[in-house]
Amino acid sequence: MNHPSIPITELSSGPVKHLLDCIRAVQAEVGEGLNDDELTRLLRVKALPNEAGFAFLSYSNSFATLTVPPQELRDWHPEKGWIVPEKERIAKAIAGKYELSLSEPPDQVTNCWFTSSETPPAHHHIELTNGVETVVVAHPQYVKIRLFGAPPGVRYLKNNPTPLFLGPDLLQDLSALYQTNCSSSKSIVSLQIDQRSH
Repeated sequence: MNHPSIPITELSSGPVKHLLDCIRAVQAEVGEGLNDDELTRLLRVKALPNEAGFAFLSYSNSFATLTVPPQELRDWHPEKGWIVPEKERIAKAIAGKYELSLSEPPDQVTNCWFTSSETPPAHHHIELTNGVETVVVAHPQYVKIRLFGAPPGVRYLKNNPTPLFLGPDLLQDLSALYQTNCSSSKSIVSLQIDQRSH
């Protein structure tokens, strides 16, 4: 189905420029009237910008899932499935800058194509948490960013989550994980400089 692009309403402070801000603005415009599937469909026909190599894919459970630049799995995982040290260093710098905790849980793979003896080793992905909930999931095939959650100091909140704003540079910083090795070292240096200046 082919839909014309629908312009995004300008916020009172001027035009919306960042992808995550655009998604939040549309969600605020529609309020509680749409479920996550309907909101995803609406967002897909909006003229959402691409940012730092990321594009909107879906919205579910307060997370925006974004497409990432094409990746080679071997650039993320050596034979045993753990994250390569270069990407781990970048993830640590991002976690430090945004005061988040870093973990590398395994991907949960349930695959009927392999017997238990043939199952390939589990690969791991990067998760950044704020101590209460997961905020960012970085995977070679996608990135998920929590847009709404519990306000600081509140551990459990079922209704009326508040917007989580990590800063306008979040996608630019995360893009360092999705660059080739030669260009990512420049990005981690800028992350470390930014981190020291805060």
